[in-house]
Amino acid sequence: MQVFHVYIDELRFTFVDREPVEELKRQVIQASRSAGDFIAITQSSRPPSEIFVTSQTRVRIETASIPREPATASDHEEDDSFWFDFDSLS
Repeated sequence: MQVFHVYIDELRFTFVDREPVEELKRQVIQASRSAGDFIAITQSSRPPSEIFVTSQTRVRIETASIPREPATASDHEEDDSFWFDFDSLS
């Protein structure tokens, strides 16, 4: 099972489905390209909220796998963390 941890500044949101995370990525990119905008986060582990995102907002998305069986020493997962680089979007 995969979970997605989204860090927006100092806040952490956890998602269990990829689709809301992909939508959140689109919203963050759109807000960062404009003068900033509120982004609604409704399907995370936290209560529904709105976050104001600008090109200066730090956003990090990490994917974590929760093993269905205990991990062994030979199991190695790649780090597929996702960082937004707002400088490259301007």
